[in-house]
Amino acid sequence: MSFSEISSHTFKLHTDSVEFSPSGSQALVGSYELNESTRERTGSVIRYDIASNKAEKSLGVDLPGVLDLSWMSSELCLAATSSGEIYTIKSKVTSPLILHCVNRVSEKLLLSIDFCNSKIITSDEAGYVHLISSSDNNVICTWKAHEYESWCARFNRNDDNLLLTGGDDCMAHVWDQRIGFNKAVFSQQHQMGVCSLSGIPMHSRLISTGCFDEKLRLWDLRKTSSESEEIVVLHSEGGGVWRHKWSPSGHHVLMACMHAGFAVASVTNFGSGAALPIATATFYRPTEKLAYGIDWQINNESEEQFEALIGT
Repeated sequence: MSFSEISSHTFKLHTDSVEFSPSGSQALVGSYELNESTRERTGSVIRYDIASNKAEKSLGVDLPGVLDLSWMSSELCLAATSSGEIYTIKSKVTSPLILHCVNRVSEKLLLSIDFCNSKIITSDEAGYVHLISSSDNNVICTWKAHEYESWCARFNRNDDNLLLTGGDDCMAHVWDQRIGFNKAVFSQQHQMGVCSLSGIPMHSRLISTGCFDEKLRLWDLRKTSSESEEIVVLHSEGGGVWRHKWSPSGHHVLMACMHAGFAVASVTNFGSGAALPIATATFYRPTEKLAYGIDWQINNESEEQFEALIGT
């Protein structure tokens, strides 16, 4: 796989997230910036209309700094913000963006957000994770998942009873909603902070973790925490794996690797016990800025494509 740039845009604020709508007809770009002198945090969401491999900027709206985005439906998206608030963004093509503050779940920055089957999960800079009902916006549970920043919280799409969290304490945890959150059912220590996690389509037994140590790893959930051996997918050799997303087929993975830029890799060997990297990535770094946001877009011909976003 290779990169071919079809569109490029420069923003006033530092961009850090991009999410295609489920239909692929639009994409939202989130930004976050801290004014060093006033300590004020600001942000915005910009909408792009997507058609025929073109991304046309259409509308934008200001709100507290946006750290992460997650679509609930083709026209409704969640935003995790620097104010500790969760916003919904109603984004209907040809209509203005409509903001609504759903809930303030933390006094700290919200660092990530995800939605699955009527539930929302979000994490904050104090190490807490919050599970929320989307039907009434009430918090179901809040627990201390990590000693330091909880960089990422995700549902495991292969089994949405399982929640995945990663933190600056170098730990990746798997939690089972059915038994509560007093203790993780699976944990793995890393060499540095864990900043991205994901289940893998078509591989229900595996999860993947991205780390500040520049490695993307696989873990086998069928084994206990002590028995599971790391499988190093690849080493970016220049930047932490801030975000990574698998294609719907599970054959390819996209990564935003900060100082190393963007990367894409084909992964076919999911065997256990592989100490060496099992894939080679193609990198794309058009500027010296850090790569933070990336997402897949599936076109009408079902070919796997993606849009990459660079943020400082």
